[in-house]
Amino acid sequence: MSATITAVETIPVSVPVETSYETSLSVATGGQDSYDHVLVRVEIDAGVTGVGEVAPLSTWPHGLTQRAVVDLIEDRLAPLLEGEPLHRIPRLVDRAERTLSGEPFPISGVDIALYDALGKLRDLPVYDLLGGAPDDDPTIPLHYSIGIRPPEEVRKLAVEGREEGFTAFKVKVGGRDFEAERKAIAAIADAVPDAGIRVDANQGWSAAEAVRRVPILDEAAGGLVLIEQPVPYDDVAGLRRVRESTGVPVLADEACFSPSDVADLAGRDACDIVNIKLAKTGGLSRAHDVATVASAYGLPCFMGTMLELGVGMAANAHFAASSPAIPYPSGALNVHAASTLIENPAAWDASGGRFTVPSDPGLGVTLDDSAVERYRTD
Repeated sequence: MSATITAVETIPVSVPVETSYETSLSVATGGQDSYDHVLVRVEIDAGVTGVGEVAPLSTWPHGLTQRAVVDLIEDRLAPLLEGEPLHRIPRLVDRAERTLSGEPFPISGVDIALYDALGKLRDLPVYDLLGGAPDDDPTIPLHYSIGIRPPEEVRKLAVEGREEGFTAFKVKVGGRDFEAERKAIAAIADAVPDAGIRVDANQGWSAAEAVRRVPILDEAAGGLVLIEQPVPYDDVAGLRRVRESTGVPVLADEACFSPSDVADLAGRDACDIVNIKLAKTGGLSRAHDVATVASAYGLPCFMGTMLELGVGMAANAHFAASSPAIPYPSGALNVHAASTLIENPAAWDASGGRFTVPSDPGLGVTLDDSAVERYRTD
């Protein structure tokens, strides 16, 4: 069935933070009060509407501001896409990348909306459009996320997570008080003996600091699963140094956006694992390419997020469910905002250690129009 894109619309929203999730980046910038995201609607002449989401973060490499994302989609991408056939999504992404060289965040929102529309048109879930779930089972393992908090709070959260069924824990580090972070990791290991603990510094350390600190956290955890982006995104030599000096597997996040980034990191022996985030790859099409290149180099992948709301959350889950390259538990369903902006958010409840992605057409989510209007900012 042929269909044509007739309109591309952006909706900027600002949703208050409900649960704190402090990182080394947010601590350094004074914290975050709201999620200022951009919803994308794509209209198709067959009467179908696809939805996408962008989670801008100006403190991130290529992260942009909300206003910049809106302007780039409306001024550059909408004219490029309107009138084009829906089913040629990878080629449309090629053209979008030539138009917005080096700016994947706006492209990701449009790409997700196009896949949602195509899934609805063909009556298929997005994970089937991406090749289908391995073994026909769209179930993904999940981890429990804990931000930078005092050790006693971290212990309490870890116990709550274990009671919900989680055994994998992702813990933010890289803040101002390393000793408190060491105690927090030790508290998890003590309170949850079967915990698999990974830590994420979000570029919070220099290579020299990471080489000293990662072994300390590794000992406190009784063995870390991995360390995520311990050094600045452009310090590839530092990533390699941490990997070689500590023996703890290194996950590249801010350092890895594109398939060529994967090849560069692999060629320089700088990481053991690649973090895929739809916002930084430019959406589902390029995320598939990143996973393919990573697999060619023997690097497994992790499914990360930019703390999206309901639409982005669903897109993350669909990609994780479709890719055999992602063996690690994910935080794909974690939402820390006061609203997901989707109807029936309970269907996407992240409690427990596993989640089966719904087989509804497209992303399987519908925007809650009243919530969208409540938090809309234009």
